[in-house]
Amino acid sequence: AVVSTQSGHYGREDYIRYKPNMSPLQNAFSVCSWIRKLRSVNREPHVLSYEGSGMTNEIVISDDGVCNHIFGRNTNLKSKFLVPLGTWYHYCYSWSSSSRTQRVYLDGQLIGSSYTSSGRNLRTDGDLVIGNDYSPSSSLIFGGELFKLNFFSKELSSIEVEKMAKDKCPNVEETYGDVRSIKWEDVLLKTRNGDVTEIESGCLGAIVQQLRATLEQTAGQLNDSLVELERIKQEKEAYETDLE
Repeated sequence: AVVSTQSGHYGREDYIRYKPNMSPLQNAFSVCSWIRKLRSVNREPHVLSYEGSGMTNEIVISDDGVCNHIFGRNTNLKSKFLVPLGTWYHYCYSWSSSSRTQRVYLDGQLIGSSYTSSGRNLRTDGDLVIGNDYSPSSSLIFGGELFKLNFFSKELSSIEVEKMAKDKCPNVEETYGDVRSIKWEDVLLKTRNGDVTEIESGCLGAIVQQLRATLEQTAGQLNDSLVELERIKQEKEAYETDLE
């Protein structure tokens, strides 16, 4: 399912807000999502914001590449975000205390990076707001659709990100098990404020088509096997006839 905040009126109260367990992400994390931007505004619409008491812009992501905040520092990558309105794209950024590097990926390709201070880890007592800023603002509303927003407790490699970004329908994310600390299916169960709706992802048809193709391929292989068995049977019968 897709979470949509594209309601037409874009109220500042349209968001999901809760306090997740961020402890597994203290020393390394990656946050990835499929995003469909559906409106163009002068400000930077916030896809998500993670902040709390005593922390500012711990994690902030906007849908236009302007905001890629980590620990209060930002890397503006707007010039790299040339995605047309209404088009799905895959966004991911990764970080670890060992690399001290934030890497930002768009559709599986690295488009920017920045370094963080030595000894700095992710703070764990904040609130996660999806669809607006930590302090909800009418100018920072995300008007669009999200799919498969997940947090991983590791710094994903470029190969892992690229594989995840190939297609939005396969459940690649679920293969990470407990490393997927904040799961999309759990986000869908959180209380929604305002006009945040859940709509069909469009993947059901693709899954059915894939299953049909697999079944057709399997049927073809079974038919080939039956033909081969019949050939062997006929050869055996001919051999037995010759022995007589």
